[in-house]
Amino acid sequence: MSRKLTPMLQQYMEIKENTNDALVFYRLGDFYELFFEDAIVASKVLDLVLTGRSAGGEEKAPMCGVPHHAAENYIQKLVAAGYKVAVVEQVENPKDVKGIVKREVVEIVTPGTYFEMDENSTREIASIHADLVYATVVSCNLMTGSLKAIRVVNDPIEIIKVLQQFQVKEIVVDAEISQSLLEEIRSKTQIYISYEETLNQDVKHADRSIEIALRRLTQYLIYTHKRELTHLSDVVVLNDQSFLRMDYSSMTNLELIEHQKGKELTLYYHLNRTQTNMGSRLMKEVIMQPLVSVDAIKLRHQQIETLMNEYLMTDSLRSNLKQTYDIHRIVARLSTGKHSAQDFVRLKQTLMLFENIQKLVSDNELFEFMTQLDPLVPLYEELDRSIRDDAPVLLKEGRTFEKGIDAELDSLLDLSHNGKQWLLEYEAKQKELTGIKNLKVGYTRAFGYYIEISKGQVMNVRDDFGYIRKQTLTNAERYISAELQEYEVKISQASERILEIEQKLFDKYTQFVEGYSSAIHQIGDAIAYLDILLALTEISLLPGYQKPLITQEKTVNIKNGKHPVLEQTLINHQYIASDVDMSEARKTLILTGPNMGGKSTYMRMIALNVIMAQIGCYIPCESAEIGLVDQIFTRMGASDDILMGQSTFMVEMLEAQAALSKATESSLILFDEIGRGTSTYDGMALAQAIIEYINNSVKCRTVFSTHYHELVELESMYSGIKNVHVEVHEENDHVTFLYRVIDGRADKSYGINVARLAHLPQSILERATANLRRLELSKEHLNIGAEVIEVPIIPQEYHTVKSKLDRINVNELTPMEALILVSELKKDIGDDTHE
Repeated sequence: MSRKLTPMLQQYMEIKENTNDALVFYRLGDFYELFFEDAIVASKVLDLVLTGRSAGGEEKAPMCGVPHHAAENYIQKLVAAGYKVAVVEQVENPKDVKGIVKREVVEIVTPGTYFEMDENSTREIASIHADLVYATVVSCNLMTGSLKAIRVVNDPIEIIKVLQQFQVKEIVVDAEISQSLLEEIRSKTQIYISYEETLNQDVKHADRSIEIALRRLTQYLIYTHKRELTHLSDVVVLNDQSFLRMDYSSMTNLELIEHQKGKELTLYYHLNRTQTNMGSRLMKEVIMQPLVSVDAIKLRHQQIETLMNEYLMTDSLRSNLKQTYDIHRIVARLSTGKHSAQDFVRLKQTLMLFENIQKLVSDNELFEFMTQLDPLVPLYEELDRSIRDDAPVLLKEGRTFEKGIDAELDSLLDLSHNGKQWLLEYEAKQKELTGIKNLKVGYTRAFGYYIEISKGQVMNVRDDFGYIRKQTLTNAERYISAELQEYEVKISQASERILEIEQKLFDKYTQFVEGYSSAIHQIGDAIAYLDILLALTEISLLPGYQKPLITQEKTVNIKNGKHPVLEQTLINHQYIASDVDMSEARKTLILTGPNMGGKSTYMRMIALNVIMAQIGCYIPCESAEIGLVDQIFTRMGASDDILMGQSTFMVEMLEAQAALSKATESSLILFDEIGRGTSTYDGMALAQAIIEYINNSVKCRTVFSTHYHELVELESMYSGIKNVHVEVHEENDHVTFLYRVIDGRADKSYGINVARLAHLPQSILERATANLRRLELSKEHLNIGAEVIEVPIIPQEYHTVKSKLDRINVNELTPMEALILVSELKKDIGDDTHE
């Protein structure tokens, strides 16, 4: 087919063959054109008119195009729809080439590498390396340059949870990856899958699995950006104990970042009072990774208290922050070659404001994270001296750099901007030289610059004037001179030369600024952190918010605690506060009461207040003492989307298993209606066994809500278990929910009362009431047994080791893999000794 194509389309097809997984944006003049199948796809997604172009012979190639100056918007739409875009540009000057101009792919824009969308959104790209037991995920946020790694059990569901938690839009794998894993990712997520077989050998890491994933990821980033990226930070390994851990299911259940009914109902929306995009992005991380150090939380409390008390300073800090720019984004644009002169201007202004901020907090050691940084005064001064504040986004004829930066540029700018004045002075000079008073210097596009002398004065033109006759008119003669010709050449080449010089200067300053990339990034980190401190200060100043006492005890003691989001968003009625009293003697709370009574809200209230307390924020209550929580596990509502294809009951059991196998005595478990997905007897039997196991073996703080009222008997059987219920007022078969949790058991379920509130037909309500009375009289009363069962305490390490061994076919292990496995199993059981 290619032999029949025109030379231009032959070039297009050669490029397409090497980027067959991307739509090719092929630059032709002022347009990017797409051809053949790419044009058909793009025309549908972008709503463009599909036309045709001669392909050679009688064949017509389907074609559509977009203006180059508007390409960014079209690329954004394609990427948002899940496509890659290969941007093809001319790499030769057409003036220097006979025939077709050489073109190359200068960038491949992908769903995971595109950061020109919403500045507050999180778009990550990740690489996965899996062995027989583990999968290592290395994830990169290109805008911030951050890299993080986490290792999970090599199970598709666990891997997908991590990808969802990191908000990954694209993964990079090799051909050896498990196809069943890829099928699970394709069926359960919108994540784009890309392949990269080459590893970047320049990348090193102590952990071999992280190294392989990182090498593949960085090689892919070089391939897509056609350059090394200089702004990527060191990998942060997240498998340590440095923050409160929650998996994707828990974050979803607790509505931390996302909510089905709208983002305004999330904790992130409530807390995000930040002034900058950098602070807004950091707030997400802070919420998803609360602190687990008493000292770190107390330091944040001290910082917030200072900002609360020094309100004049706080106002000034907030005012300065509002005027800063997203310098993380600027560094990313520099690293990827997408920056403009305006990025230099914004960087300069932000550095100036940063110095102001440093001065405001200079006397307070609590803000060393800000004051200990180099304000980069030399960088600011050089940019201030060199770059005009009104510099254009695109380089345009001398409007980017200040005078005095380049002598030739200044001369050309004078020539270009003061051309009329030069011509007037030249004309006056020629009049004086010749004595011809009506001599004129003019210009036409066809003829160029000329000296015009009337017919009556031609005899006064002498040879020593250096004039050369070029054109005869009816009433005059036109001449040129060497000086005028030289000026014409200069002026015609000035614009082109100005752009050349500006491009060289722009590249020079790019290299200069890139040398400060790491230091600029640190300043961005400090601005973002100060921003979240100011946001948490604003929240902590809300009426009814109190500083929690953070301890190492196994307690959650909250007096009149409120759900922080609902308290702000409830319109129809006032939010009713409830106490939380959890301690060694009350570590397992069995929560009963009717649907709609507020059980799930109460459980979320506990978790959200713990999270807010451990990010250093004040919480809505009268008082609070919170013992550090290391992990939160939840099973609340229908968070089954990620595990579609599995029953609700299977999802319940998987999430319960995760909690039971991973929780420690410092963890918090919130289980809502575990066991409801199967029969009454099965469900109640499982619920009882799970409560007993958590209370007697895991021994962590737990709230277990249930409709199995028989389970309230467990309070009298085991120490540590206490009954609590949502308060209800009943009068003449009508119930009023009081939305408050108090000690004791609920009397009944009130299901028919809830149905009455939902306005079911009266005949159904009457029949249900009669049925209920008959069943209560006739059924054999369920008895959970008064015998106290000693639950065997099975070490969590046993579950971990057994799970790994169950996955392995020993006949497939190589000797090296067996040695690695033994080493991993020794770590799992806490034996780190070496022979």
